[in-house]
Amino acid sequence: MKLNSANFIHTSVEAVKLAMADRDKYLGDADFIRIPYAGLLSKEYAAERRKLIDPDHASLEFRPGDVASFAPDWPAVTYPSDVDVHGDADHEGDTSYIATVDRDRNMISFTPSLHSGFGTKVVVGNLGFMFNCRGDYYSLVAGHANALAPGKRPRSTLQGTLVMKDGQPFMVTGSPGGDDQCLRTIQTLINVVDFGMNLQQAIEAPRWATRSFPASPFPHTMYPGDLSMEDRIPEAVRRELERRGHKVTMRPPWSMNSSAGLMVDFARGTVSAAADPRVAALALAW
Repeated sequence: MKLNSANFIHTSVEAVKLAMADRDKYLGDADFIRIPYAGLLSKEYAAERRKLIDPDHASLEFRPGDVASFAPDWPAVTYPSDVDVHGDADHEGDTSYIATVDRDRNMISFTPSLHSGFGTKVVVGNLGFMFNCRGDYYSLVAGHANALAPGKRPRSTLQGTLVMKDGQPFMVTGSPGGDDQCLRTIQTLINVVDFGMNLQQAIEAPRWATRSFPASPFPHTMYPGDLSMEDRIPEAVRRELERRGHKVTMRPPWSMNSSAGLMVDFARGTVSAAADPRVAALALAW
């Protein structure tokens, strides 16, 4: 499809919509609900979901799948949806990301977060730290997989990533950015694996993002058809995506990522680090 072609971005965005619809329907605190991981991650279920991607039209709908027949050990449960198309929930947030590796090639991918700037703004006594505000990720719809309940953990957007290759750690990468974290890491991984970039090139490449799925923060707003792109992506691509029904907003050329990561080459005995020039990010070695 070629990097950041209209076909590539369209297919990627439509796949994200389907995956995030399943996230909203099925994911919550596993101490409270059963999650059909085997079905959701199966090749057969992916093939069924892939049929819903229309190569010529952007979906404007919320379309979670029915995973029951792909997860035989899962006691099929009907979870209600919690989707708002009129609110103004944020898909980004305020988080940090750290990747580190030591001389023995132990690797850590770490995403500390208050969710929003200064969290709840409530400081614990005179201890100097604040409660975070990730409680606004809960659903207030009874029976929802992520519904608020005593002792229950809210679903999280944090997704620091470890990639393995031939049984060895290959790469750690991640990003701040609320729901956009997943989209940023997907693009970094595809740029490395499918387009042969080094990690710095993969992070610097032009970016796209969508909010066409329920936001994690309350009121869980979905913006049907939403698509943003850095304007280093050609105008012809924008026009073609708009023809397919995407509601495209062009952003400044270096504005839509905040990723970092490390890559290990065991054959050469080298480690490479990458940090995003879009933000105050830094790679250090000692």
